[in-house]
Amino acid sequence: MGIAGHQVLLTLLALGVIPVVANTLQAVLTLQLNFVGNSLLTWRRRTSGSDVPVRVRWLRFQLARLASLLLSVAMFPVLAPVIGTSPAYWSLLVAGAAVNFCLDRYWSFRPDRRSPAHSAARLARPANPRWIVAGIAGTAAAALLLALVWLDAFLVVVSVFMVVVATTTLVFQLYKWWRPEHNDPHRYGNPGSPELPGAILVPMRDEEAVAGPTLRRLSNLDHPQYWVIPIVDHEDDMATARIAHAAARQSPERVLVCPYPEDTDVHNKPIGLNRAIRMLHDLEVPYEWVGIADAEDVFHPDLLRMVDHRFRTTGAGIVQCGVQLMNATTDPASLPLPAGRLGRVRRWWRAHNSGWWRAANVLEYYKWFQSRLKLQAAAGVMPLGGNTVFFRREFLEALQARYGSYWDDDCLTEDCKIGMVASVLGYEVDVVYVDELVTREETPDSLRGFLRQRVRWMQGFMQVFAEREWTQLPTLGKRVLALYVLGFQFLQAFAGLLAPVGLALALAHKAPVAITLLATVPLAISLLNLLLDLLMLGQFGRTFGIQVRLRDRVGLALGAYPFQLVLSAAAVWATVRFARGRGDWMKTAHSGAHFDPAEVTELAPRAREAA
Repeated sequence: MGIAGHQVLLTLLALGVIPVVANTLQAVLTLQLNFVGNSLLTWRRRTSGSDVPVRVRWLRFQLARLASLLLSVAMFPVLAPVIGTSPAYWSLLVAGAAVNFCLDRYWSFRPDRRSPAHSAARLARPANPRWIVAGIAGTAAAALLLALVWLDAFLVVVSVFMVVVATTTLVFQLYKWWRPEHNDPHRYGNPGSPELPGAILVPMRDEEAVAGPTLRRLSNLDHPQYWVIPIVDHEDDMATARIAHAAARQSPERVLVCPYPEDTDVHNKPIGLNRAIRMLHDLEVPYEWVGIADAEDVFHPDLLRMVDHRFRTTGAGIVQCGVQLMNATTDPASLPLPAGRLGRVRRWWRAHNSGWWRAANVLEYYKWFQSRLKLQAAAGVMPLGGNTVFFRREFLEALQARYGSYWDDDCLTEDCKIGMVASVLGYEVDVVYVDELVTREETPDSLRGFLRQRVRWMQGFMQVFAEREWTQLPTLGKRVLALYVLGFQFLQAFAGLLAPVGLALALAHKAPVAITLLATVPLAISLLNLLLDLLMLGQFGRTFGIQVRLRDRVGLALGAYPFQLVLSAAAVWATVRFARGRGDWMKTAHSGAHFDPAEVTELAPRAREAA
């Protein structure tokens, strides 16, 4: 292969092709010939009978060679003028041979034969988190080396990467507006009388500030047959448990308290959800669907009618409804009044000091639930939202048969994993977003709380990526989209940081005009995204009757880059925790900023009296 590649290189150079292009063309051609030779000759016996498809081995081979190819392309123009064309070529070829051999033997052409039991269960083999982080670090080191050796090539690679990220972000957030039918308010049909019994599970821990109003609302939805199941830890959080039992005494026909398991020291959401399903079975409670609500959720009274209607008319295994954060503006009245001296002054300062990141966080939800989730549902690759999601009993039983439980007790984003499993098993997900029916929530109460929440989400996506269930998706396109969503999504934060850095380097380095223009493209797309965010903030205010002021728009615009910095910090923190195997749950505190103050004032005394 080396001799053939050398002859191709000499031929291209003799034809007048510049060294960079000539070496790139011969490297790509040699790479494909190398894969064919390794598959049919070198590793034929090793891969005989392997469960790994040829396309997967091909993709592994391409990725394994990519780093050495980039280094070869970068180093050849540097070495060729010094030691000559042929010595430069052979030196680079020999240097990479040993590394390529190891990668071929232990990754690209690894047999990956599964045991019969494993194959029958069709479970993917999880990857080692440290190997994943090491691969990310190695890629970053290769990029840094490329920047030191050949800055122009580095600028091209970084610019193309950022263009891809910025473009996909733009496509995801505009999907809803591509076709008129996406905006038809009657596209979901007119719900009739509900027919399917169900249950709403509400995990609660340290939620005494919001538990009362939430359970009161959930107990009065328009559906004849459903249960509200607050899941509380009596030993660790008696205050919330008292509120839950008070709600059960007030509405015994509707509220059924589920105790959190006392035989574990781990406190997280999926353990409580699994316990609640087991309790439903033990008590022989009839149900055809199970919904998930968070402790601060404000469900619309007619939501269950729509969910029941969609289950009956679509046959979907999962119905995902819209969720929307509400406190986006700098209006102090949108935040709870803190106790103590100078409460109004402190609330005013907090509202204006946090408005920039709360507005960005609210718009993330606004775009995620009404646009991006619809695109991913249409594509068949679906990370679900954590609440206002409803599962058909048949789907939950399929999870129990596959894994021995309904939700993964150890996963930090159980919603993401269960959505990916639904995609693998071929269950349809129906995404319903009606402005009037969205579930209302609040942003985290502080920037630190937002950072901790985002760390948990990012680490949870990494966990799902490492478990490799997504590799069993039926088509290559779906697996690529899953790779983007799970393994690549946290790198989007770094793209926002690299956009101005890449442009600054292109200008300071006095790069060729074409490279400088290329470096401006991702920044231009990012500015377009910011303009769309400003427009969507106004649309959000008009939709939900919230006054959006000029200072809110200014805060969103000026806070766009700092928001990317926060996401970058969360990505680094999540990666470190992922590499160290830290899986403890970082809970988000709730204060009820999105509640009607009159409702909170009215319900709090009732809860205390009932307790």
